[in-house]
Amino acid sequence: MKMQLQSRFGHCADVPFSRDLYMNLQLDRGVLMGLKCRFAMADADVPTLDEIIQLTRSELTLSQDDEIYDCGRACVALLPDDPDMCLNLAYQHLHSVPYNDVKRWWRRLYVDAALRLALEVLEKRDNHEKTGAKGDEKLGRNTKEGDNEADWVTKVVKILDMALILTGAPGREELVELWFSALGGALEREREVERPAKRRKFDPQGHCEKPPLSLSHSWFIPETFPSTITNSPSLLHPIPRTINLSLEAFQTRISKPDTQIPVIIEAAIEHWPALHERPWSRPGYLLEKTLGGRRLVPVEVGRSYTDEGWGQKILSFGTFIGRYMGCEAGPVGSHDTKGDTKGDTGSNKPTAHRNGDPPSVKTPAPNSPPPPSKPQTGYLAQHDLFAQIPSLRADISIPDYCYADPSLTPLSNVKPVPKLEDPLLNAWFGPACTISPLHTDPYHNILAQVVGYKYVRLYAPAETENLFPRRVDENGIDMSNTSELDLDVAMGVWPGISCWRREAGDGAGLMDGDGDETGAMDQEEKANWKEQFAGFKKAKYVEGVLGPGECLYVPVGWWHYVRSLTPSFSVSFWFN
Repeated sequence: MKMQLQSRFGHCADVPFSRDLYMNLQLDRGVLMGLKCRFAMADADVPTLDEIIQLTRSELTLSQDDEIYDCGRACVALLPDDPDMCLNLAYQHLHSVPYNDVKRWWRRLYVDAALRLALEVLEKRDNHEKTGAKGDEKLGRNTKEGDNEADWVTKVVKILDMALILTGAPGREELVELWFSALGGALEREREVERPAKRRKFDPQGHCEKPPLSLSHSWFIPETFPSTITNSPSLLHPIPRTINLSLEAFQTRISKPDTQIPVIIEAAIEHWPALHERPWSRPGYLLEKTLGGRRLVPVEVGRSYTDEGWGQKILSFGTFIGRYMGCEAGPVGSHDTKGDTKGDTGSNKPTAHRNGDPPSVKTPAPNSPPPPSKPQTGYLAQHDLFAQIPSLRADISIPDYCYADPSLTPLSNVKPVPKLEDPLLNAWFGPACTISPLHTDPYHNILAQVVGYKYVRLYAPAETENLFPRRVDENGIDMSNTSELDLDVAMGVWPGISCWRREAGDGAGLMDGDGDETGAMDQEEKANWKEQFAGFKKAKYVEGVLGPGECLYVPVGWWHYVRSLTPSFSVSFWFN
């Protein structure tokens, strides 16, 4: 496909541009401004589908000096007639160089082509209605089990979410968000029609219970995620704790390098709606905020990004919930982008390693091996979910601690990074036993726990030599922020440093199923491992369990390992 596209466009060299084509695209800009103002004034006042069509046509009208023309005028001239071809061309350019080197105009081309494809889906639906189609394209409904062609909502969501995930939708962020608002409004109106007001139920507090949005699958949805820790870790060197630490006290702590140490802060985020009024512990709420689970998210598949066989996929949120969070009771995979050249990464090597770089998405191999028999772990990790789905962003707030001014701490194990204007937010959502291997971050971090529990172990920068940092790998990726050793293996080889201990009288050691990765190692292999990483056993550390409503301050450069003890939802806030 790449060679065909390059041959056809000659790298999109400039050709004369049709002025008539440009004039035919002109629409009333006053309509655009009026709609934008109205939507901005009232959050509940979302655009209708007809309004979003009109607004999008207007927004896609291009000025002569628009940056998108750097793709080549022949390419832009093709947009109205063949957006799919333009989308494929842009996709090739997104993956021809590292993500940070992709020119903005190729990202613009991708998102503009995606918007035109979304328009085509919506207009096709309207034409079916006008010609008397009998409900085949009813909102969010499949005509038969497993047939997804009729669910036009899912089609539009997939097109636009892929644009958001792959490009960030430069210059089109507000427009794309209005599309999702319009789709949500349409689903909400259908829900209200299907359940007359006189038949609505009320909860014990007198609030009207809403019937669920039409979901993209049949799910068994528990009331809440499980929150019981089946086996609590034993903490030999607990992280210090404090309650509702003031900003002034926190500032004092981080004003000197020698007092920049980890601390768990209790009751610092109790006011978040995500904990109480709009609880993320309820799968049904998360599915509703993602248009019945239709929104797409990037998911890490595998135990750890340092392991062979690890990869990344783009899945619908509902598929992720059902497949990896234990809520499945019906067919899955019809909304999985596996096999889609613009969906599944198919990668078995880390393309982003918890260092803030956006993940790159690769085309899967045509004859990829079948999945292993043992179920793999899925982890929605280090994703800016709140930029993608702003309605979830309203459920949290940036902790005041992120606006403190830490002293500069030159560290040999951390590369310099620019000063941030605002904290960087990332979501971490997955089942029990998801792990982040021992690594460092280039920023100070407030890790806020919303749902479930996590075990965290930290080592000071002074221990770097004993933690065996990786180097640049065979793919040219700098992995020096990640340890070469596997902490789960280390805890199995040296039971004295393990957080998993047997019952009293049975001696120290890992309990079955609690992260012991030494089962396949014979005595000789264990001896070699001990010799290779001999310095690690003496490395000093602190550890703790982070629960709902608690925050952990992770100073810049501190090595940390994180393991979910239950289904878990965390938010990290990087700042400097």
